[in-house]
Amino acid sequence: MPDIDDEPGNDCRHASGNLRTLFAATDYVSGDEFEVTRCASCDAVFTRPLPQGEEWSRYYPPAYYRTADGKRFPGPVEFLQRQLYAARARSVERMLDGRRGRVLDVGCGPGYLLKAFQRRGWETMGTELSGTAAAFAREELGLNVESRELAELKLPDSQFDAVVIWHALEHIPQPEALLREIARVLRPGGVLMVGVPNWGSPESQLAGSKWFQLDVPRHVNHFTAEKLGRDLEAAGLEIRKRGFLAPEFDFFSFVQTSLNRAGLKQNLLYNLLRRRAGKVAAENVPWWQTAATIALTPLLSLVALPIVLLAAFLNEGGSMTFHAVKRGR
Repeated sequence: MPDIDDEPGNDCRHASGNLRTLFAATDYVSGDEFEVTRCASCDAVFTRPLPQGEEWSRYYPPAYYRTADGKRFPGPVEFLQRQLYAARARSVERMLDGRRGRVLDVGCGPGYLLKAFQRRGWETMGTELSGTAAAFAREELGLNVESRELAELKLPDSQFDAVVIWHALEHIPQPEALLREIARVLRPGGVLMVGVPNWGSPESQLAGSKWFQLDVPRHVNHFTAEKLGRDLEAAGLEIRKRGFLAPEFDFFSFVQTSLNRAGLKQNLLYNLLRRRAGKVAAENVPWWQTAATIALTPLLSLVALPIVLLAAFLNEGGSMTFHAVKRGR
C-alpha cells in the first residue's frame, strides 16, 4: 500500500490553479468515487482524494494479493505468470551481459518474480507493505522480504546489481522520490526494470474511467511513456530499452475494458476468474450480466490478439516496461 502521509507527485506540490479534473472513476471493490486529475505544471496524472490511515484496508482486502495457498487465478493463468517472471529475470541478466548478483524487488507482492530470480542464482531481497503478501513470500517461498518502505531501511549506497519494481510504481504517491532512492542503492552500471500501466495508450484514452488498468484508488499515479522517461532520467537512470507488451495484463485488459465499456458490471470477468478465496468484489449481479460476460469473452479474446500485438509493435500497448541503467562507473 502507498505511504498514506504523502500527496501524489509531491515533488511538484501541484498548485491548485494548475489542476484539472479529467473524469470521475468508481472503485469496483468498494463502490467509492474518486477523481483522475492532471497537473498542468508537471504533467502528472493522479487519483484523488487519497484514502488516509486505516481507510486503505477498505481498498486492499486480504485476497487482493494472495489467498491461503498463494493462488488467486486458475492453474493455467498462474503457470503463464511463472513463465513470464522467468523471462523477465532473463531480460535483466541480458542487460548485465549474463551476470547475476544482488537483486531488490520493490513492492514484490507475494514474491513470485523475486523467486524467479532466486531460482536463477541471484541473491534476493524484497520490500512489500502488504503484511499478508510479505508473510507469504517469507514463510512459503523462503524469501527475504521487509514490510517497510525502502527509504526506511536506510540501505547503504550501491548495494544492488539490479532493482525491479513490477507494476508497483503506480501505487506510490511519490514515485520521483522512490526512483531517486532506488538509484542510490543501485550500483553504477546496475539495471532497473520498471513496469507500469500505460496511461497514454489508445486503450486508456478511449476507455477513460472504464479502463481495466485504471484501478482507482490503488493506482495513485498514472504514467505516460514521456512522464516515466522524465522521472527515470531525473533520478540519474539512462533508459536502454522500452517495451509495450505485458501479456498477462494487456490481453485481458482489452477484453475486460471492452466488457466495461459495453455497460456490464465493472471488472465482472476479472472477479469471476479469481478463485473463490481470491475474490475482492461482490458478484450480486443479474444473471444476464454473467451470461453476457461469458458469451462475449471468447469473441473479444480473438479480437484482442491482433489489436494488442499491433499496439505493442507501435509502442502504444496498455502496459510498458522500461530497462534503465544507473549512470557512472
